[in-house]
Amino acid sequence: MNTIPEFLEKTFEDDPNKIAVISEKQQYSYNEIDQMSSSVAQNLSNYPKNSVVSMMLENSIEFIITYLGILRSAKIAHIIPSNISKINLNEQIISANPKCVISSNQYFSKFEEQKLNLDVLDAEKISIDGKNDYSKNEIKKNDYAYLVYTSGTTGKPKGIAVTHENVLFSTKNIVDVLQYKKSDREILPLPLSHSFGLGCLHTGLFVGSTIILHKNSTNVENILKSISENQATTLASVPATLSKMVENFHDKTKNSCENLRLIITNSTAISETTVKKIIGILKTGKISTYYGLTEASRSSFMIFDGEVSKYNSVGHPAPNVQIKIEGDDLDGNGEICIKGQNVINNYWKNEEMDGNIENGWLKTSDIGHFDKDGFLYLDGRIDDMINVSGEKVNPSEIEMIVNEIGGIEESIAIGIPHETFGQVVKLFAKKTNESKIQESEVIAYCIKRLERYKVPVNIRFIDEFPRTEYGKIKRYELKDLG
Repeated sequence: MNTIPEFLEKTFEDDPNKIAVISEKQQYSYNEIDQMSSSVAQNLSNYPKNSVVSMMLENSIEFIITYLGILRSAKIAHIIPSNISKINLNEQIISANPKCVISSNQYFSKFEEQKLNLDVLDAEKISIDGKNDYSKNEIKKNDYAYLVYTSGTTGKPKGIAVTHENVLFSTKNIVDVLQYKKSDREILPLPLSHSFGLGCLHTGLFVGSTIILHKNSTNVENILKSISENQATTLASVPATLSKMVENFHDKTKNSCENLRLIITNSTAISETTVKKIIGILKTGKISTYYGLTEASRSSFMIFDGEVSKYNSVGHPAPNVQIKIEGDDLDGNGEICIKGQNVINNYWKNEEMDGNIENGWLKTSDIGHFDKDGFLYLDGRIDDMINVSGEKVNPSEIEMIVNEIGGIEESIAIGIPHETFGQVVKLFAKKTNESKIQESEVIAYCIKRLERYKVPVNIRFIDEFPRTEYGKIKRYELKDLG
C-alpha cells in the first residue's frame, strides 16, 4: 500500500461486509464506503488532477466519504474545520485556491457570505448520484493527500500539505508501536479536521478495524456509554476529556473503560494524577501519548505503565524518526528538531516558513530535552518563554504544578510587563465543577513547589479559555486580557 485510498481498497477486497464506521448508531460497511466514496470521486472527475478541493463537514460519515472520494479522484483535500471564523475561512480559500467546495446544508451560508466564485457541492448528494466505476487516476506516493492550516495559537495560520507517503509512514508506526489490529473497535470523538483525529481514521482504514465516530467529546457520559455498548477496545481522547472522565465520572469510567486495551492521547499536558487513575482503572490495557506536529505527525510515542516517574515525558522517537535538541543550554534544553519520512518537504506557498526545514530537519519552535534514558520532554514554546529578571521560565512547568491542585481543571501561565523585573508570571485558571478554590490557595501551593521568581504574582479565574478551531488555547488572546 502506497496511498490512502489503497488502505480502504485492501480491506474492501478482503472483507467487504465488515463494519468500517458506526456513526449516529448507523453502521456502514467497507463495501458501502467504497461505493459512496467512488461516487464522490466520479463527481469530481471534471476537475484537474492534483487540484485542490475544499471540504467543510462536521464529524460524520459524510466527512469520511467525502475525504476518501477527493483522494480517490487524485485531488488534494483541503480540510476546513466547521467552526472556522469568517476571516480565517476567507484567508484559507484564497491561499488554497480550490476548484470547488464540498459541504452540507448547515454550512452553505458560510460560503455564500464569502461570495466565492466556486462550485459548492452537496456532500450527501454527490455520495449517491455518481457512478461507482469512475476512471482511476494514478496517484503517486509523493502526491499531496490533504491540506490543513495550523491552529494559529501565536499568529497567522500556515498551510501544511501532507503527502500520501508522509501518511503511510506515520500510520505504519502507529500500528506497529501501539499494535492496532483488524479486530479493534475504536471510540473516536476527536475532530477529523485535526491531525490527531485524522490519523486515527487512517489507522482504522489501514488495519481494517471499526471506528465508532462521535461528533465531539463534550458529552463525556455519552462517550462512556458508547464504550460499553459498542464493546470498544480502544479510545482516542485529548487529555482534558480524560481528566473529566476520572475526576467527575470515576465510577462510570471504571465500569466502561476497565477492559480497554489502549487509551491514546496527545502531547498536551496530562497530569500525573490523571495518568495514575487511568492506570488504576485499566485491567491489562495501556495509556499512551505521542508528540508530533501536523507537519511531522507522531514523532515520538510514550506508553505509560506502572512506573510513572516519567509521566510528563512524550517518550522515545518513533521508529526511523530522528530527534535532536539544537542550541541546548547547560541544562540540555533547546529547540526540538525532527527528521524522518513523516516530515513535510515544504509549507504551502510559504517560502518564509520553508526556512524552518533544512536538509530534512524540521525546526519545531518547541523547547525540550532528553533525560539520561533517552526520554523526550517538552518544556514549552520558544515564543512562550517568560523572562523574570533574566531568568528564563517555562510556563509549562508552572502549569503542570498548578494542574495538580484539586479543583483546578486547566491553567495557563503567561508573562506580563513589570517595571523592575521586566516580566512576572500571571496565571489564568479554570476551576472544576463546584470548585471553591481561592487564589491564595493556588499561590500557597506554588510557593511550596516552585522557585520564588516562578510563583504567579497574579491569578485570574476564567470560565473558558479562548481556543482555536482545533481546540488549542490562544495564549496571545490571554495577554490581551491583562
